[in-house]
Amino acid sequence: MDTHRKASLFKFLAILISIFFSLVIGILLVQIFYNPTPVYAGWNSLSGLGGVSPNEVNQLHFRGQIIEYEDDDFVIVMLGDSQVEAQACAYGWMPERRLQHYLNVEHSKNVKVFTLGASGYGQDQQLLALRGYLKDYRADLVVLWQSPVNDVWNNIFPTNWPANGILKPTYWLENGELQGPNYYLGEPVDKTSRLEIINLFNRLNMNNDLDGDWEKYLPEPYQPLLSSEGPVNETWQNAWNRGGMRDENLATEKSHMAISLIPRSKRMQYGLDLTHKLLLEIEKTTVDQGGKFVIFVTEPFPAVLTTPNDYLMVLNGKYYHVSTAQYYENTAYINRGFEYHILPVTTAEPTVGPDDGHLNEHAVDQVMKDLALILSTQSDSLLE
Repeated sequence: MDTHRKASLFKFLAILISIFFSLVIGILLVQIFYNPTPVYAGWNSLSGLGGVSPNEVNQLHFRGQIIEYEDDDFVIVMLGDSQVEAQACAYGWMPERRLQHYLNVEHSKNVKVFTLGASGYGQDQQLLALRGYLKDYRADLVVLWQSPVNDVWNNIFPTNWPANGILKPTYWLENGELQGPNYYLGEPVDKTSRLEIINLFNRLNMNNDLDGDWEKYLPEPYQPLLSSEGPVNETWQNAWNRGGMRDENLATEKSHMAISLIPRSKRMQYGLDLTHKLLLEIEKTTVDQGGKFVIFVTEPFPAVLTTPNDYLMVLNGKYYHVSTAQYYENTAYINRGFEYHILPVTTAEPTVGPDDGHLNEHAVDQVMKDLALILSTQSDSLLE
């Protein structure tokens, strides 16, 4: 081998060795210094949408009292979303505490009530939270505070509100059967290896359009009309013109309005069937460990959806047929076969404010008092 070829070979080897050691040093630096907060599937009152004090959570990190009970206590678990988390209420006036108060004081029961639920929860995360709870505790009765205007699309999509929000565990239907979840509650989805270079690669390759990819496998959404010859209601358009409605994704049905649209779309039908299956699984999980299950919903629903009779809503040149009758029909469909109660909200000015439909302390107290009466006297021996 001549001198020139040897020099070229040595140069090539030197480059390879340099690249190799550069890679090793780079991997070592990533291993030492790359330590971002992992991305987890789902959330609770501490890790989720914020605003809850660490001093106000139970052992499972949901807002509520510490999970402690005696052998002769009747244990109620309250499932739900932002309504049971009740950030608008003082800690001592949360739904769980008022329900416990009325059952114990006015109905002479020996009851403890504990909360499993956080803002943005659908039945998917409620189911997983309940299963986590039942590993260490019992539930003689599970009460689910349902929010139909949120729950269906919460269950359909793999992220929280609005489009491509926080990643969450999600179930789906295949040939009408429940499948999943894609992740478990609290499972890390990007920090999967002891080698941080792999975790960095996972983070860089995370999909930024999770809803869009998931939507490819969903049935067709609602199709609005492009013209109208009759009278229209401009409530939505006026709200849009004032800067509202921007996160209501009617095109995908990730919207509070979707459950009231006529006719029921294929996507809504899928969402209703998925929600019903999840409710069946919650009931089965409850019954299998010796408990009972009941659902309730409060009325009226938020003012933004209060549309008596039928309206043809216009929004940006598209027309949407909206009906409260469709809302009630869809709600009845997902709750068929369950013990299910509609609790009227009779408190004057029951919501937090004109732009926040959550119940305030006065309305929560009224609803829990009425719920306590139902559980104690009107249901089929739920507290026995």
